[in-house]
Amino acid sequence: MAQCQWSVPLGVLTVFVAYASISYGVLQRVNTEVPLPYMDEVFHIPQAQHYCRGQFDVWDPKLTTPPGLYLISMVPAYILSPNLCSAEFLRTTNWVLSLLLFWTIYSLIKQLRPGQSTTATAVTVLSLSLFPVSFFLHHIYYTDTASLLLVLISYSLSLSHRHLAAGIVGFLSLWLRQTNVIWIAFIGASAALRQIQQRAHIVRPSDSLFASIIQICKWAVRFDRGLLEIALLLTPYALVAVCFAVFVHVNKGIVLGDRSNHEAVLHIPQIFYFFSYVVGASAPTILPLASPKWFVRQCTAKRNLVLGLCLGIAMAICIQRYTVEHPFLLSDNRHYPFYVWKNIFRRHWIIRYALIPLYVYAAAAINRCLCKDTTSIWRLALALCTAAVLIPSPLLEFRYFTVPYFFV
Repeated sequence: MAQCQWSVPLGVLTVFVAYASISYGVLQRVNTEVPLPYMDEVFHIPQAQHYCRGQFDVWDPKLTTPPGLYLISMVPAYILSPNLCSAEFLRTTNWVLSLLLFWTIYSLIKQLRPGQSTTATAVTVLSLSLFPVSFFLHHIYYTDTASLLLVLISYSLSLSHRHLAAGIVGFLSLWLRQTNVIWIAFIGASAALRQIQQRAHIVRPSDSLFASIIQICKWAVRFDRGLLEIALLLTPYALVAVCFAVFVHVNKGIVLGDRSNHEAVLHIPQIFYFFSYVVGASAPTILPLASPKWFVRQCTAKRNLVLGLCLGIAMAICIQRYTVEHPFLLSDNRHYPFYVWKNIFRRHWIIRYALIPLYVYAAAAINRCLCKDTTSIWRLALALCTAAVLIPSPLLEFRYFTVPYFFV
């Protein structure tokens, strides 16, 4: 994997200055129009202010995530003045993290697409930085920006073969959101797969999933010296998992605070919503590669038709048995999912099933767009990790889709 070269082209720097200026303008407008804590800020901002005053024994039981964001905010507050922990100041610390996120995305694009032109790189970085859901959250005091930042930094370090640093940053990401342990596991698995590919020259993007698994099994049973290298490579990521397991044991569960509204469930349709979300958000990129016309042609093949019917039936069963309507989804009209659910899914019971062809198309389109540059095992790992994060969540919330969206 190519190393990231930090000679920043003037075009990218210009885009960054424009982005930072626009984003700062949005931040100022938010602070002007909404000076008081908004939505979940009513929990996060007072808690951060307790930390700024050194009151570490105070904890709002309504909070469900660790105190990483508040600890981050304490650093500039203590350098300047603990009295500065106003809503405006705390939002500004989150905005500064969003600027770091811009450069982290740039680093990843350079690593993953080393031959891409400067213009294409600048456009890609800008489009991801302006991604509506995450861009909105950059200007209020939520954990999402810092969480995404640390996960992507860990991934970038992993691509640079700095696995110990990746593991340390991955551990820090758990202080923002517990489910990040899944993404650190995915980053470790991706690193192991890259090592196998480089050492054994197997598992190519053109290989099927079955063929890839057979190749890895044949290589593993030889007890090649590379197995020890992979074990050492995975150690930092495994230690993160061990630390998380200790936390779950001590805490007697994953969730902090308000467990009654965040109990794990089997919410399988979350994956279907995510597929549709990705295709909708990335339509300009996905549609030229996997248009609905292409999908219809694929469905006419007998083998694909049978597979599609089986998948559709399975989806229908999952929708019928495992759809969850969280009380927050039905009552909180400050979130877009409230309107999506009210105006689409609750319009008529048949709509949930009528959308199944869209879900099948979205899954096929995402797979087609990824299959050119990624292996079938990598795509399976991404799908499993996405499912592990989304399916246990009872609440349909678009910001939960952000991290897997960035990996896609």
